[in-house]
Amino acid sequence: GGAIAVVVLEAIARVRGAPHGVLRVTFIDVGQGDSALVDLPDGSAILVDGGGLVGSPIDVGERAVAPLLAARRRSRLAAIVLTHPHPDHHLGLASVIPRVDEIGAFWDNGQGEAEGTGGAYAQLLAQVRGRGIPVLAPGALCGVRTMGGATVEVLAPCPRAAPDRGANDNSFVLRIGFGDRAILMTGDAEREEEHELLERWRDGIGAGALRADVLKVGHHGSRTSSSPTFLEAVSPTMAVVSCGVRNRFGHPHPSTLDALDRVGARVFRTDRDGSVIVTTDGRSLDVRTMATR
Repeated sequence: GGAIAVVVLEAIARVRGAPHGVLRVTFIDVGQGDSALVDLPDGSAILVDGGGLVGSPIDVGERAVAPLLAARRRSRLAAIVLTHPHPDHHLGLASVIPRVDEIGAFWDNGQGEAEGTGGAYAQLLAQVRGRGIPVLAPGALCGVRTMGGATVEVLAPCPRAAPDRGANDNSFVLRIGFGDRAILMTGDAEREEEHELLERWRDGIGAGALRADVLKVGHHGSRTSSSPTFLEAVSPTMAVVSCGVRNRFGHPHPSTLDALDRVGARVFRTDRDGSVIVTTDGRSLDVRTMATR
């Protein structure tokens, strides 16, 4: 439903190569879905989700994600992270994986396999394992690690995906830090997972652990995500909503945009701004958009 604009952005081809000494996250315009390329300070990279237009003949992996990897000369990825097994996050990966020579690991929250999810998701895992790429579950990932000169914290679902929850509320939540700056990527986390994160950090090392300069807004800006208390804990100066032009879900919801406004976050949206590129040297933050519409 609705008009879906998936544009291969010529402009992206001009932002070539692997930057060094900066953290750069490109929130890729994949229509109604999610995909982000994280360029790490040492020149390595992680791909978080691969988009996917359900019921559409357009393959966003082929049309949007793969061209960006080619433009950035990315023949190797340190990891591919599938935040949760929903098609608007994983369908595009099937055509991306064959185009990458080396993939260090595939992060999967385990819920899809535990519930016997078949179809494209099962085929994707078979494709990954067929390549000999290790599939890592939350138990092996939760906590803090250094990757490529940045700090990558897996905050949820920890210690494992909760079997009584929907897939959105078992999304991988990543906080990527470099110097004084941090980016929080929440997949499709909704109120339940947000609430658990707030409880856990209040009990442990305080809600400061959730604080981030840039928030990838949960679940495409739906009204079931981005609760005011969660946004206060994160306190972002910038927020990125990944959503499709005139999508049938009405994302982002006006209440979410109001809540972001109240915490003073400047909102960027892939449906209006095209791909959004955030770069930091650990001190300053630079945001560029690639709108072609």
